[in-house]
Amino acid sequence: MRTALAGLLALTVPLAAQDDLSYFRADVGLAGGRFHYRTDNDSRVDRADAALFRVQVEGTGSRGFGGGARFEGLFTDDYLVDAQNQRGSTDNGTLFLHMTYRFEEHRFAMPFRAGLLVNRLGLGDNGDGYDTTYLSVGPKLELAPELVLLRRRSAQWTLYGELGFGVGGTWIDFSDTNTTFHSSTGFAGIEVGTRVRLRAFELGLAYVGRWQSMAESDDRGGLFAQGYGTSFNGLLLTMGIVF
Repeated sequence: MRTALAGLLALTVPLAAQDDLSYFRADVGLAGGRFHYRTDNDSRVDRADAALFRVQVEGTGSRGFGGGARFEGLFTDDYLVDAQNQRGSTDNGTLFLHMTYRFEEHRFAMPFRAGLLVNRLGLGDNGDGYDTTYLSVGPKLELAPELVLLRRRSAQWTLYGELGFGVGGTWIDFSDTNTTFHSSTGFAGIEVGTRVRLRAFELGLAYVGRWQSMAESDDRGGLFAQGYGTSFNGLLLTMGIVF
């Protein structure tokens, strides 16, 4: 009888702990930083101040399974082409639709996210008379550990990080040609910061880095799109609700 009770207790304790995994987060963020664009052969090297806007929502149930969505939009007023001293606009939007499994124990939590990444990079007219659009679609994985440093009743202070990687097929369109080129692009992202929560309201401050790199495209009648790399590094302020 004691063995049976011990076995029942061993089963119910993990289930009770899993009930605490119900979780919901919705927040918005704004970052200021520096955007960098470079072609593989260094024929074009652009740098500019940039702003990143983010909105995200995520929820998990009592067993830690759930999902969410994140949208990030990066914009520059203009970017500088070093060789020609010409200016144009840049926009880079990313949508991440994902499933989530959230592991949590005591003061430590580790959400694992896997889903679909959709990215659009647009380079505007910088004096050469045409625009370029890169559209990428593919899978992405992300880990987001969080550690509670201090907890007092309805308030807590945490240290957190996010590390993500993705890859996608890429379609490239130039406004001066009817040809669509194809390539592949790799993505990486990192975020390291701290959050302070009072009841359901949360405020955060973090370093955020975003990188993407495209390989040279296929050859279409002697024409092709050069490979490139971009980066954004900035300081991110977030606010939202968590319960």
